[in-house]
Amino acid sequence: MLILAVGVVFFFSGCSNSNAEISDVQATESVPEQVIINGTFQYSERGKIMHVLRAAELRREEGGNAESPEDLVEVRNGFELFIDGNIAEHAAHLSAEWASMDEKNLRLVARHGVVLKNIEGDILETEYLVWSEDSDRVWTPRPVTIRTAQGVIYGEGLESDARFEAYRILKPRGEMILEGTENL
Repeated sequence: MLILAVGVVFFFSGCSNSNAEISDVQATESVPEQVIINGTFQYSERGKIMHVLRAAELRREEGGNAESPEDLVEVRNGFELFIDGNIAEHAAHLSAEWASMDEKNLRLVARHGVVLKNIEGDILETEYLVWSEDSDRVWTPRPVTIRTAQGVIYGEGLESDARFEAYRILKPRGEMILEGTENL
C-alpha cells in the first residue's frame, strides 16, 4: 500500500504547471474579437447583392493599426460562398471545410474538401483554392478533378474566372468524349 501511495504522489508531482507557465501560454494564444456561429453575410455594391457567404463558424481577429486596420477572418466547420448573386440565383457556388478571408479585398483561401460548381453544372474538386473578387478569378497549384457532362478531367493546377466559366487546367490528363467521335 505504501508503494502505491508513493507512486501516486510521484505521478501527480510531475504534472503541475506554475502560474508563470500558464500565463505565458495564455499570452501567446489569440482570442478572437468576434465569433459568429451559423452566420450569413451579404456583400453588395450599390444596393445589389454580389456575393453571399454562409459560414458554420466565423472567427474575426483585429489586426494592423489605426491607420491601416487589417482583420483576420477564419471560417471553420464548413462554408458556402454564392458568387455573383444571392443564395437563390448565382453564377457559381464554392464550398469547403475551412477558409481564411481578407474581407477588405474580398480574397478567400479555401482548404479541405473544396468544391466549386458553375451554372453549367461543371464541378471542380481540389484541396486548396484561392478566390479573388478584385481580380475576378480563382486559381490553385494543387491537383484538381473537374467533372463535366463530357467526362472527367484531372490536372495539376487551374486558373479560371471567378464564375468558373472559362478555365484552364495547367497540366491536364483524363478522358473526354469529343463531338463526332462517339461512334468510333
